[in-house]
Amino acid sequence: MRLPIKGIKKEQYEKYLELIPDLKREKTQKYITIVLTLITSIVLGLFAINPTFSTIANLQKQIDDNTFVQQKLQQKINNLAVLQQKYTNIQPDLPIVNDAVPATTQIPLFIADVQAVAKNTSLTLTSFQTSEVNLLDSSAGKYSSFDFTLTASGDYQNVTDFLSSITNFQRAVALKDIILSTENGALQLSLKGTVFFKQ
Repeated sequence: MRLPIKGIKKEQYEKYLELIPDLKREKTQKYITIVLTLITSIVLGLFAINPTFSTIANLQKQIDDNTFVQQKLQQKINNLAVLQQKYTNIQPDLPIVNDAVPATTQIPLFIADVQAVAKNTSLTLTSFQTSEVNLLDSSAGKYSSFDFTLTASGDYQNVTDFLSSITNFQRAVALKDIILSTENGALQLSLKGTVFFKQ
């Protein structure tokens, strides 16, 4: 809405001028200073302090995340220390475990061990065979095996001593079939088994 300036009388004009504050008066200057200070504070709060608060919140979140990561790392360190202690405790038994499941087939050594057990138990080996081993077969996984069959003869005590020695062998051996029969007054043993090794 526009006021017509031409038609204003001098008295009305002075009345309008009285409504405008006198900038030269001290009270008016103080009010203006307070108002400008408040406006400046609001502007600084929006453009300077607000980003500072968001930065502080971001840093606090990073500190919380780092504290969480540090707790998890400390837990892993503690778990590794426990595992190291357990490994140290079982380390004397590792050669026995490695001998039970060797890294290679070691078929000649296995045959020699079986022959030694048969000799020690006074059992006569009449045949001994091992199956073919496919060393290139990756479908077997981390461990593989080969089969063996043997026939032997002796008395009952010789056979039981031989079987006891084979089942308590240092090498991991699984016995599958044990067949006992008599022939010409001697006890005949037919044995099938599996021997394990690492692939």
